[in-house]
Amino acid sequence: MNEKKEIEVVINPEQPTWYNYAEGFDKWRVFPRLLITLYGVAFYQTTDWFMSLSDPTNAQSAFVSVIVTAGAAWFGLYVGKK
Repeated sequence: MNEKKEIEVVINPEQPTWYNYAEGFDKWRVFPRLLITLYGVAFYQTTDWFMSLSDPTNAQSAFVSVIVTAGAAWFGLYVGKK
């Protein structure tokens, strides 16, 4: 009645596991692509907002300049690494 049963664990390397998904995310560069897409949306909305202003101020121009410069830096980092 009190028999102990041994459980055999078989790991199939073809079976997906959490670390296989992590490798795929790293290989497909999901997060950098998502971030560059989100930057594109922010850039578009900022540009649309700025062009709709009738008389933009220097502060508004500087804000747009920072957005564009940050995007250039981010894109340079994105395409500069393998």
